Amino acid sequence: MSVYKPAKSRFYAYDFQFKGRRFHGSTGVETLRKAEAFERKERERVALGLPETRDGLTLDVAAGRWWSEVGQHLASSRVIYHRLKIMVRLLKPQTLLTDITTQTIAAAIERRRGETYARGFDVPAQGVQGGQKAKRYTLSNDTVNSDIIKRIRPILNRAASPVWGSMKGLHTIDWKALALPEAVTDIRHFADPYQQAWVDACGPTEGFALELLLAYGWRFGELFFHPDAYLPDTPLGASVAINKRKGGKPMLVPLRPIDARQIAARVGIAQAADLDSIWIEHDEKGELVTVSYGALQSRLRKAAERAGVDHRRLIHSVRHHVATDFLMRTGDLAQTKDLLGHADIKSTLLYAHALNSGLREAINSRNSPGAPEAQSEFSPPKQPRKKA
Repeated sequence: MSVYKPAKSRFYAYDFQFKGRRFHGSTGVETLRKAEAFERKERERVALGLPETRDGLTLDVAAGRWWSEVGQHLASSRVIYHRLKIMVRLLKPQTLLTDITTQTIAAAIERRRGETYARGFDVPAQGVQGGQKAKRYTLSNDTVNSDIIKRIRPILNRAASPVWGSMKGLHTIDWKALALPEAVTDIRHFADPYQQAWVDACGPTEGFALELLLAYGWRFGELFFHPDAYLPDTPLGASVAINKRKGGKPMLVPLRPIDARQIAARVGIAQAADLDSIWIEHDEKGELVTVSYGALQSRLRKAAERAGVDHRRLIHSVRHHVATDFLMRTGDLAQTKDLLGHADIKSTLLYAHALNSGLREAINSRNSPGAPEAQSEFSPPKQPRKKA
């Protein structure tokens, strides 16, 4: 029997081959007799072609199960899915959960730190002119932690929980030792002239998007709520239901009257055209089209460049600006937590330096620079002409 006890584990391990494939891992038991019995069952299972038992879960299978049960239902599911693939690639798909140790995760972290990413695309060679490679950048510690630690940790926690049968044989992971030091989030606040210049440099569509970001502190993705999320008649007045907030509970956000009117007009046009976004324009042919996430983000960045507004993580910086300004106006941490959709008040305490009034009164008191006059009607603008 190929059963042995690793030097730094209280559990016996097994290791055998079948038809050229290696099967190995922890038995999850502490006596030799039980370990040999476990290995016999594992050999029988492999010989009969039966699926892996819960204790023999591979990382690939476990990640898929966690995604199905948890990940796909989170507000940031699109980003989580991308990061799950990175984590599985670096820790190897066929690795057994019972083989994952602090050392194996540390090795994956080091491999991820050695990788880079590009902004933009390579320019291919044309004729006698040589091509140009897109500039590549190193990954921040925040990104590496999010790609590896924050992806594997919930999977191992779920495997150890009763939900997955309290899997035995999992190693204790020293998460504190693994975590790379992250940069402390700096406090960002845009002076009024910079806000005004940015708004003025925007077209109608991105200008209204910026107005909403400056008024409510939404994450950029929260701008893309479904038209049905607009609720004209609630106890709070006209509001938007933000149903999928990162790490937080759904929230009904009361709207300033001026914003409610334009959103209502956009919603009416979008619903009539059976579109699932309020970010709509007329293209060069006069047809109604939606503005994508990437296009709207790009326009805001270019407008900021024209206005001379330069900030690290520019668009997300607006959220930090609003948090600081809102707390300064209200002095209410709980209301600021609700506005930002934080799941934990500890996240809001970052802005405690800015230290009571109700949420609606606080929002109505906000007056973002460049706010347009109230309009009873809205007509989608023409799309900017694309450069040849």
